[in-house]
Amino acid sequence: MPRYFSVIVLSVFVILGAGCAQNSDQREFEQEAYGPPQNYTETSFDGEILSTDEDDWRTSPLYQGLVRIQQPPFPNPVNTSTVIRFNIYVTGVQSVNGIEVFTRYNNGEFSSPLYFDYETLSPGETEIQINPMELGRFNNVESARGLHRIFIFTGNQQMISYGDVLVE
Repeated sequence: MPRYFSVIVLSVFVILGAGCAQNSDQREFEQEAYGPPQNYTETSFDGEILSTDEDDWRTSPLYQGLVRIQQPPFPNPVNTSTVIRFNIYVTGVQSVNGIEVFTRYNNGEFSSPLYFDYETLSPGETEIQINPMELGRFNNVESARGLHRIFIFTGNQQMISYGDVLVE
């Protein structure tokens, strides 16, 4: 068997192995995301991080190096009359084909999009704003109060990040 053939076969296995590992890491990330909300990264009204939940706002394996949560949601906790804001930063050119933000209700159903932009995101910062009343299943104060998990997906439904917000 020619030597170059062995090198090609080895290269294919390395590439396939890296892809499988990344897919496995992505599946593990998503399994963690679909767990119940726990804790939260506390932020001030101006966005200063006061305490960090290490599970919140990590970037999924598929988007590491391409997207990051520049500014986690603030304020957190939030009251029902204040807008939740956060910023994502895209580093790759045409790396994010749109964005959708959801929450998931206690019955496991996802909300309608809380925010969406179906255009390919340009490199740089994008600010997202969410009405905390929309985090509750019935868009009222009683259902909005509590700890909610927010999910950020691409327009192709690939998970980018997730984290928890407390509505008081």
